[in-house]
Parts: sequence; structure tokens; C-alpha cells
Amino acid sequence: MDGCGERTGTDMKTAMHIHFWADIRNSSGSVEKVICSLASHGREFRHVIACCVSGHNLKTRHFDTTPYEYQGIPVYPFCEDRLRNRVLNKWFRLDAFTYSELIRRIREIKPDILHFHNRQGIVDAVVKRLDYRPGVVVHYHNNFRGPANPRSADVLMCCSQATARHIQERMDTGDRCQVLLNPLTLELLQAELPPRVDEQVPTILFGGGYQLHKGVLELIEAFNLLPRGSARLILAGQRFEMMAPLSVPGIEVAGLLSARDFFQLMAKCSIVAMPSHNEPFGLIAQEAMYMRKLLVVANRGGLTEFVDSDQAVMVDPDDVASIAAGLTRALGLLGSATGERMLALANSRVMEFHPDRIGSRLESIYQDILSATA
Repeated sequence: MDGCGERTGTDMKTAMHIHFWADIRNSSGSVEKVICSLASHGREFRHVIACCVSGHNLKTRHFDTTPYEYQGIPVYPFCEDRLRNRVLNKWFRLDAFTYSELIRRIREIKPDILHFHNRQGIVDAVVKRLDYRPGVVVHYHNNFRGPANPRSADVLMCCSQATARHIQERMDTGDRCQVLLNPLTLELLQAELPPRVDEQVPTILFGGGYQLHKGVLELIEAFNLLPRGSARLILAGQRFEMMAPLSVPGIEVAGLLSARDFFQLMAKCSIVAMPSHNEPFGLIAQEAMYMRKLLVVANRGGLTEFVDSDQAVMVDPDDVASIAAGLTRALGLLGSATGERMLALANSRVMEFHPDRIGSRLESIYQDILSATA
């Protein structure tokens, strides 16, 4: 295992999770959180992660691809041939394959299942270059405008029914499309959280960054409609520097935080707001339910597949007045019997998404794939 520790018996089959976008240790990324939670299960399969190396030395073109272990999961870094990509793809636009290091890793480990997370357009090129035929799962974590349709995929995995409908409306999925709701974040289950504190001025937390489809502008406008001093709003995530300077009293920008720091911040807040226009799933809402934070969420998209009006305050994300009314209702529910009952229901519901439970469902899908291709 090149220094990576074995977690399971050698007679188990292997599933390799392949991630192209970031270091798997990027704990602030939602896809990275999901991959680690899925790979932490490992009852019927030995899970490993292949992760693209993004950092490198420009002079020596050296990539550190030394295998390591993260959260008890063996990780095999691979790199892209950046020079080949620059010349053949960016200059000549030939759409050449530039991940020969990944092929070497797959041939070395020879996993029974290849589980691709996003980058659907590259799947067929990878499978074509192998000397054997593994089972192939392609995971859609986002509602891509023009999703690729890899023909070599045995299963097209979607993070919600909403994403599945989005994918099916845009391409022929046949009977390959399946839904697997995201598991709870592994880092959250392992986190040491501070005790709950009743705030004199309640804090509303938004964790979606400056992404317009998350409803951040409508949320700020709705917050400005609340009585001055009745609450404060913290904005967490990337790219808030792109906004015009905020002049609304009571708003603080926390910026991009690690998972640990974000959970510490959420633990100190009373309300979590997610008025998203288009939410494939909504991992932050799931985390808030686990931490017993009152939710104000959109009444559409993937959010509605695991939270409803018994567990959260639902709002119309296109209507600022609806969001403001939802925030006002949530503030009134804090500390009330109704509010406490909603928090208890939400926490009970979200425990259905423990990694062991979702992991068992995933491994059942793996087994079905291998049985069908045997």
C-alpha cells in the first residue's frame, strides 16, 4: 500500500473514489466532505481515494504523489500532465487526455469499482485506457447546465431527486440513474462542539459564500427589513470581496473557514438560513439539523427531500418579504416549546443520514453492479 495502512481484510473488493477538483483534505469543500464520509464506511468494500494534486513546483514540475492516509482512508494522489494540457488542449484545443498518472494508479490498485465524483466528461477516456473492466459509478453533486453522459457508467448517481430530474431532462440516462442522499459530514460527527449558549442578540448564519443561486442577496435585503438590533447576520464562505461594501448594521463577513472553524461558528449561532434558488442538496442544512440549529430554508430543490415545515421554517427564495417573514418567525420560535420540538424532529430525521447507513446503501449498489457485470 506504499505506506498507507490497511483498514480491512484482503478478501474484500475495492472501491476507488476519484476526485479531480481539490485535495481531499480540503475540509471546507462539500464534495470532499461527502467523499470522505462515503469512504469511511467500508464493511463490504475496501474504500480508497484517488485525488488530483493541484499544487506543484513550476520550475521542476514536481508533483508530490506519495500515498498517505486521511481520516483512516488510504489516499493515492495523482497529477495532470500540465504541459500536455497547455499545449494540446489550451493551445490547439484537441481535447487530449492528460491524466496518465491516474491510469497508472488504477492499474496498480485494480479496484473493482471506480466511483467518479464530478468531471463526468473524462470517465469514458479513463475506462478506455484500462486493461480490465471495473464497475463504474458517476456521481453528480451539482446541477450542471450541460451534464456529460458517460456511456461506460453502470450507474449515474445523483445527490437528490431534484438533481436526478435535472440530469434526466438534459440527457438519456436510461435505467442507470439512482439517488443517494448525502451522508452526514464525518468531520462533524468527530467534532468537539462547544455547549449551546442562549444569545442576547440572536445570530443568523449563512454559509453559502457569494453565490447568487444561494439567495445571499435576497437574504441581506430581507435582513435589512428586520427591526434594527433584533439579530445579527454572519456571512461565511468565499468571494464576498466581490460584493459592494456592506453598509447594513449587524452584518459580519467571516469569509472562507475550515470545516472545524465553521462548525465552531455554527455552534455559537441560533439560526441557519439557506434561501437557495437552486440547491442540489444542502449539506449545511443537514449539518445545522445535527447541531440543533433552527433552519430557515427554501421550499424547493434538494433541501425539501430531507427537511419540511415540521422541522424548519420554509420560505419562497424569490420573495424577499417571504424570507423576512421566515426570519421573523424563526426569531420568535427561539426558546419556545414549538421551536424546541422542531429542533428535536430535525435532529432525529438527520440521524437517518449517518455514514454507516448511507454507506450500506452505496455498497449495495456496488454489489448490484458487480453482479450484473459478472
